[in-house]
Amino acid sequence: MTANAKNTEMVCAEHPRLLARASDWMALEARRKTDPALNAFVETVCAQACEVALLPPLERVLEGHRLLGVSREFLQRILLTAFAWRVTGNRKFVEISLNNMQSVTAFSDWNPAHFLDVAEMTAGLAIGYDWLYSELTPEFRSAVRLALVEKGLQPGMTDNNWWWIHHNNWNQVCIGSLALAALAMAEDEPVLCREFLAKARLNVRNGLNPYLPDGIYPEGPMYWDYGTSFQIVLIEALYSALGDDWGLSLDPALLGSADFYAHATGPSSETFNFADCSPKAWLALPLFAMAHRQHRPELLTGESERLADVVKGHKKPGRLGPLLALWWPDSAGALAGAVKRELPLFWSGQGPNSLAMWRSGGDTNALYFAIKGGGAAVSHGHMDGGSFVMEAGGIRWAEDLGMESYHEVERRGIDLWNPAQDSGRWRLFRIGNFSHNTLTVDGQLHNANGLARLVSASPEGALLDLTPIFLPDTVARAERRVQFAAPVVTLTDTLSGLKPGTPVRWAMVTGATVTVAGSTATLSKGGKQLQVRFEGEGVELEVQSAVQPEGVFNSANPDRCQLLATVRATAAGEALIVTFMTIQEKLL
Repeated sequence: MTANAKNTEMVCAEHPRLLARASDWMALEARRKTDPALNAFVETVCAQACEVALLPPLERVLEGHRLLGVSREFLQRILLTAFAWRVTGNRKFVEISLNNMQSVTAFSDWNPAHFLDVAEMTAGLAIGYDWLYSELTPEFRSAVRLALVEKGLQPGMTDNNWWWIHHNNWNQVCIGSLALAALAMAEDEPVLCREFLAKARLNVRNGLNPYLPDGIYPEGPMYWDYGTSFQIVLIEALYSALGDDWGLSLDPALLGSADFYAHATGPSSETFNFADCSPKAWLALPLFAMAHRQHRPELLTGESERLADVVKGHKKPGRLGPLLALWWPDSAGALAGAVKRELPLFWSGQGPNSLAMWRSGGDTNALYFAIKGGGAAVSHGHMDGGSFVMEAGGIRWAEDLGMESYHEVERRGIDLWNPAQDSGRWRLFRIGNFSHNTLTVDGQLHNANGLARLVSASPEGALLDLTPIFLPDTVARAERRVQFAAPVVTLTDTLSGLKPGTPVRWAMVTGATVTVAGSTATLSKGGKQLQVRFEGEGVELEVQSAVQPEGVFNSANPDRCQLLATVRATAAGEALIVTFMTIQEKLL
């Protein structure tokens, strides 16, 4: 990638031009002969492309107010089949692609009321148009261009699209996807495509602002993968079509986000899934692209297991997954978990959802502890300021339950996207503070407008100021201190300015079996144990099921419970909870 200044109009007439030129496809074919892992991945993708022929035609059927599931299915089908055509030359993959492209071009629209639906549909059709260009009849090329213009670019250019100026994943996905269409059709629709690319260049950096200052994506690892994937797709498409990526690949916060994601992936390959995230992750496509461009195979340490599952056919690579072959790492050791350079054992960063993360070593049994500041006052935020996850011996002992089902919540009339203090969003168990591994004062919700702050962090520990996450006049000062010294992680929670007798609740979600004896809890799972011992005046422990929380709607959390510790503020309005979490030495 390069930042050479070139005009957005300078698009080569050659097809393919999006993401890979003809020479790149030839290079991929040559490399397959010397890289067995790459060849196995390509063959797996082609096998999955064959399965697309067995699927029913796509229909314009909304789920709630979204067509997004259909758009994503289309994008996945096209990338699989068009990729398989490029690497095999087998005409059957062209026919499968054409059938799917014909289906979506015939839709009345791509649901512009929820523009992500339009974006991903446009991305799929643009890639199909470009990669299969030589195999399309002139009549069908015209039909595809008409659909891309009328259902994609023109709706995207209207002034009521808030995502142009907002700082979240919508900016990245919508601009990146529609730019593919503009680059693919530049000669045939020069005025519209030139206008779109100019507007995109003016607004694309709005989507990079969330990474500031250190690369932490405030919407969490899952949305980092989503937003950054389309950011990388845009960068690569600009470079392949124009030879100029508008300098986006040099953005320091974007570059730093690779470290954020790599460190937010624990030894078990689960992520620190704060905000609206699942702990399970697909292959992190942007991580492969960034590791490839930066020559940093160590970034892929946590991806080797997921890649192995794909190569063996146990999992699909995700809808953008075939692109991974174009950004295949140079080091075979990166895919076997045997890289020459390991990740540092500590990483921290600032931002709306500040983080500090430690691990005791580079193997899958290492002790891993990650804690966050931040909280609800960010896009897709939860009331999780001060929350943490912990794993050791390949077991995640302290968990985050993750996101809620958007469709199921909305179907029940809950205003999921209202950030106000009295919003129903915060009453959902997984989203409010009652499910997170943090503190709750007097049974109250956290402050929806407050963000905890990472005051300091080092390889030995960290200090977080939790005061802002509590409602005004509740707490004068609240601090959470971390000490990391394997095999022990120590948390010290200190609060002042409380009303005497106010209960302060410490919580930790776990999938382990918990037994309590006095001020000590023993967590058991997989034949291994974690001891959690508390110090504090009058600390009381209990174990509470988290399997089926009460409420209008809450997802079940099978085999999950909460270890709770409660103290009451002293006559001086102070509260102290010291927690020692100790693993057995043999787990290290």
